[in-house]
Amino acid sequence: MTTDNQKVGETSAATKVTADATGSEKPGMLDEPGVQWQFFEASPDGVKILDLDGRPIFVNANGLKALEADFESIGSRKWIELWPEASRVEVEHAFAQALSGQSARFTALRPTQKGVLRWWDVVISPIKDRSGNVVNLMSISRDVTPSLTLADTLRRSEQQFQALANNIAQLAWMADRDGNLFWLNKRWLDFTGSTLDTSLGQGWRVFHHPDHIARVVDKWTRCIREGHIWEDLFPLRGADGAYRWFLSRAMPVRNASGEIEFWCGTNTDVTETRRQSQRLRKLARIVELSHEAMLVREIGGRIVMWNRGCEELFGFTKPEAFMKTSHALLSPRNLPAAAEFDEMVRTNGSWSGEVHYIASDGTDVWVDSRQELVRIGEKNVILETNRDITERRQADQVRSLLVAELNHRVKNTLAVVQSIAAQTARSRPSPEKFVSSFSGRLQSLAMAHNVLSEVAWAGAPIVELIRSQIAMMGSEAGRIELEGPSIDLPPQTALQLALILHELCTNAMQHGALSTPDGKIIINWTIDRGDPPLVRLNWRETGGPSVRPPVERGFGLTLIDRSKSLPNIATSIAFDPSGIEVEIACQARGDAGEPSLFNPGRKIGQPRVVPDRKRDLRPRVLIMDASLSRTLLLEDMLESAGYATSGPVSSAEAALDSLVSNKIGLVALDVDEIAGNDIEKVLAELADRHLPCIAIGTSARLAQIKAGAYTALVAKPIDRDTFLRAVCLGLNEHLEPDGDTF
Repeated sequence: MTTDNQKVGETSAATKVTADATGSEKPGMLDEPGVQWQFFEASPDGVKILDLDGRPIFVNANGLKALEADFESIGSRKWIELWPEASRVEVEHAFAQALSGQSARFTALRPTQKGVLRWWDVVISPIKDRSGNVVNLMSISRDVTPSLTLADTLRRSEQQFQALANNIAQLAWMADRDGNLFWLNKRWLDFTGSTLDTSLGQGWRVFHHPDHIARVVDKWTRCIREGHIWEDLFPLRGADGAYRWFLSRAMPVRNASGEIEFWCGTNTDVTETRRQSQRLRKLARIVELSHEAMLVREIGGRIVMWNRGCEELFGFTKPEAFMKTSHALLSPRNLPAAAEFDEMVRTNGSWSGEVHYIASDGTDVWVDSRQELVRIGEKNVILETNRDITERRQADQVRSLLVAELNHRVKNTLAVVQSIAAQTARSRPSPEKFVSSFSGRLQSLAMAHNVLSEVAWAGAPIVELIRSQIAMMGSEAGRIELEGPSIDLPPQTALQLALILHELCTNAMQHGALSTPDGKIIINWTIDRGDPPLVRLNWRETGGPSVRPPVERGFGLTLIDRSKSLPNIATSIAFDPSGIEVEIACQARGDAGEPSLFNPGRKIGQPRVVPDRKRDLRPRVLIMDASLSRTLLLEDMLESAGYATSGPVSSAEAALDSLVSNKIGLVALDVDEIAGNDIEKVLAELADRHLPCIAIGTSARLAQIKAGAYTALVAKPIDRDTFLRAVCLGLNEHLEPDGDTF
C-alpha cells in the first residue's frame, strides 16, 4: 500500500507508477517496463488506481472478483459513482481528502455488480510524484462483511443476553472457578440495592441471613471443591431490609478437558410459594385430622391422599389404601364400573349421591359422597368427601323391615284371633261360655305380646313367658314349680308356646291337678345343643283326679295336636291316670346370639368395630439431606403416606443425636449431598442399631455404591411410588399388590 509519507527516491512499484504517471493513456502506461503490476496482483485486497477525476485506470484481479465485475463494466465510470447514494457523502469526503494529499479511511456498504450487498473497509491514498504533487489515487478495499456480520451478531447476542439476564425474574450471577462472583444481573442489584463494586468477589455474603450464612458457605465451598451442582434454599436481605426466601442453583461450565471454567447460577424467589406451601401443609393437617372421610384419587388410578377420617370410617390404613384404586379397595356396590364412573365425573365436573362401600372388616358402610374434579398443576384428580350415613340407612332399613313385619304380624295375629274365635265357637255353644273362653285366650295372646314388646321382639325369655301365662291363674300359680336354664325363644315360637301353656293352665284348673287342693304342676326344661338349638319342655301334673283320655276334642287338644306339624315347635301329650304329661320341643335362639327367626334392629344396627390406628406408634423416618427443597418434597411424600419425619440433618453428628433423641425406624440419606466420611459414620451406627437406610442419588452415584450397603436405592428424580416402596421395604411393612402396582 502506498501512503502519503513515502520518501523520495524509493524504488517500489508505487514510486515507479508515480514517476511515470504523466497522464499518458492506460495501455501505454501498462506497457511501461518500469511498472511492476505484479505487486498489486499479489494483493488479497481489491486495489484500484484512479486518475485525478476518479476514473479507474487499473483494478487488480482480486478487486474485480470481489466486485463480481470485469474492468470494461467499471472502467468507464468514476469511482464515486460505484457507491450507492447512502454511502456517497462519506465516499466523496474521502476522495476529496485524498486529492488534497491525505489518506482517508471509511467503512461503507456497496453492492457487487450482481447486487450482493457487501461491507467494505476502504483506504484511499494519494500517489505523488517526486515533487510531491498528487498524480493518481490508490484505493485499497477489503470485504469485511463476514467480520462485521460476526461483530454485529456478537453485539446483538450481547444485547439479547443483557436484555434477557436483566429482565428474567431470577437473580442471575456468574462466578469463577474459585467461587468469586464476577458478574451480576440488574435484578440482583435492584433487589439488594447494592452496586457491582460491593457485590462482586465475596461481597454477596453480606446479604445472607446470619442464621444461614455458615451453612450456605460450607455447602458452596464443598460443591466448588467437588464440582457438584449446587442447590440450596436460604433467605436474602433486600434493599428494604426485609428477608425473602430464594431457591438457588448453580451449574459448573466446563472446557473441552472437563475442567471447570466458571459457574452460572440463579436465585429464584420462592417466598410466596413457601408461604403457600406452609398454608397448604396446615390445610392438609386440618384435612388429616378431620373426622370427615376425605380422599384424593387419580382419574382411573390410585389413591394419593387418605386422611384419618377414612381410616376411622373404612378401617384401612394409609399403606393399605395407597397405590390402590378406590373401587378395588372399597368395592362400591351401587356405582358403575370404575372407568365409566370416572368418565362421568370428568365430563360433568362433579358427582354426588349415596354410595354403598365395604369396610376392611367386611361390613357395609353407607356414605353421602361428593366427588369433584380438581386440577392440581398439570394433573386432574378427584377429591372425594364422604359423610357416614350408615346409621341412618340402617334405621331406614329397620323401619322398613318393622313396617313389613308389623303388617305380617297383624295379619298373623288377626288370623290367630279368627282361628281362636272359630275354634272356641265350636266347643262353646252358649254365648256366655264363648265369651269367657275367647277372652281368656285373647288375654294369653296379649300377655305374650307384652313379653315380646319389652325385648323389642328380639327374643322372649322363656321364664318370663311361662310366668306371664300362669299369672292369670291368680293364687293357684303358687302350686306350679319352674325349673330350667335361662334362654330366649324366637317371637313366633313364643306366641305358639304361650297359647299352648294357656290351654294347659285352663285345663289344669278346670279338670286337672289344680282342680283339687293337693294337686300341683311341675314345669322343667332343658337345652338340646344342636343346630339349631332346641328347648325341651316337660309339663307334668300330679295329685289331681284320675285322668282318662277325653271323649271329645276341644280347642286345647286340637291346638296341641296341630302343633306337631309346625316347623318351629313340636308337642306330644300323654293321658296317664296319675296326671297329664306334655312334651314340647321348640326352637331357641342360636349360641352366637342370633335369633332363628326375624330380628330387625339387632343385626342391622350392630355397631361396627373399627381397628384402632395408633399413628404415634409408627417409627419415624430421618431425612439426611442438605437440600431443603428436596427435604420438603420427601416430607410431603412421607407425611401424605402417614409416616412421621425427623430432620433434616446434614452431618453425622446431627444424625447420631437424632437417633438417640427420636424413635427412628429408617434413614433416607442423599448420597449426593452428604460428605463421604459422614456417610460412613452414619452407616456404621445404623449397622450397630440394626436400622435400615435408603440411599437417594443420581444413577451415576448409585452405581458406585457397594452392594448391600443400603436397604434400597432410589434414583433421582425421585418417583413417589418408588420411594414409598423403598420405605415399606426398609420398615418391613407389607402392602397388598393391586394388579401391576405394589
